[in-house]
Amino acid sequence: MKRPDNWQIEEIISWIPAVFIVLAIVVALYFWLRSEEPQQAEPAVVIEPQLPEQVGPPKIQFPVPVAPVEPVPAEIPSAGPAVPVEEIEKTPPEPAVPELPVEEQFTFLFDWREYGQLFLTEALINHFVVTIDNMTGSKLPQKFAFTQPPAGKFVVQREAEDSQYLDPKNYDRYTKFVQFAEAADVQRFVTFYVKHYHVFQSAYEELGYPNRYFNDRFVEVIDHVLSTPDVRKPIKLDQPKVYYTFADPKLESLSAGQKILIRIGPENAAKIKAKLLKFRQALTTLGRQ
Repeated sequence: MKRPDNWQIEEIISWIPAVFIVLAIVVALYFWLRSEEPQQAEPAVVIEPQLPEQVGPPKIQFPVPVAPVEPVPAEIPSAGPAVPVEEIEKTPPEPAVPELPVEEQFTFLFDWREYGQLFLTEALINHFVVTIDNMTGSKLPQKFAFTQPPAGKFVVQREAEDSQYLDPKNYDRYTKFVQFAEAADVQRFVTFYVKHYHVFQSAYEELGYPNRYFNDRFVEVIDHVLSTPDVRKPIKLDQPKVYYTFADPKLESLSAGQKILIRIGPENAAKIKAKLLKFRQALTTLGRQ
């Protein structure tokens, strides 16, 4: 699906997208921080992991406790005539109620009528994990987006033919994502994350990290995004070819995740950072609970 403006593909938003995944809420991260696809989309490529080979189990910094298995309550017989044991043994067991798919369980974490239009739930956790892992790189693979693009078109302020700036009107395009982030119940998302952590971990290992721990990487990425500089002066843009880039080399050299926070505006970025700090606190203390 092509997006309405021609921002450079290196640009990118779930945090907002999020934290947030946020969900991982935590699945939030991505909504809050998600990018826009250019008019001429390039094929998405998952960045190959470039990590030294490890031997043995991962050195876990922030362990996620194993979610307890909910016991099936034993049925208490009501008062009445005794039933012979042999008759009980002949009675077929009640069929187990199948658990809802993980993606459907995710939709119960928030007001779906209010925020459901923000998400693409197909292969949600896999796409979330890929997005988080690529947040510190230069690109986010659009193929693995799990949120819809922001509404409206990208707007540029032109003061002269060779002088153009990021229009602050663009910041309003991310209002719904920021509202979702602020309304997200951290504890509910974290409970979901812990319950399904094995799915997150499996998806991470499939990227080529058999000896790495996803929650550690998640916290690392949150710290990276939190280090995004606070830019309040007008942001000048260049357009060397089709797509816009930041004229300031320091801004242009930022990672995909950091550029997202720059692009959504300083006020929105401050709100997202505040929520990310709460998620970080929760994700780094799971093993102590």
